[in-house]
Amino acid sequence: MKTFLVRSAAVLLIVFAAACGGADEAGSDHLSSLKEGMTTAQALDAMGTGPLTATYSDTMRVVNGFRRSRYLLSGATFDVVYARDLPGDVTEPVLQANETPVVFRNDTLMGWGWKYYAETAIPKFALPTPLRAIDTMTVQPKPDSVTAPTGAGLMDTATKK
Repeated sequence: MKTFLVRSAAVLLIVFAAACGGADEAGSDHLSSLKEGMTTAQALDAMGTGPLTATYSDTMRVVNGFRRSRYLLSGATFDVVYARDLPGDVTEPVLQANETPVVFRNDTLMGWGWKYYAETAIPKFALPTPLRAIDTMTVQPKPDSVTAPTGAGLMDTATKK
């Protein structure tokens, strides 16, 4: 009987943890109310206000207090809004530890999270990686090296989720 209770408790913990997926991503408090198919306005309203403030020419790169990147690819408009909790500046590089992408296509929420971005958004929509190669390298190149370092790329770090 005791073994049954322990196993039942373990199964419930695993199911609960799976249901709360994404809680370890940056900005997860802003992501909990999102649902695929929402309009951009609905999703931004559900996300609340982010910690970034825009000044001068950065106003186009910030929406609702979150960093935004806009792309026109194959006749579709893509907006990638980066959820985050910590204050910062849009001139900082995008880092997986600080921000989580939320992808919109023609004003419709397609998905969010680094796993979604790496496994779906990049191959399906040809969205560029927002991460600089230097930020994702696992092997640093030698100053006189002319070959690309191994281990660079979004896919290497996207499986952390």
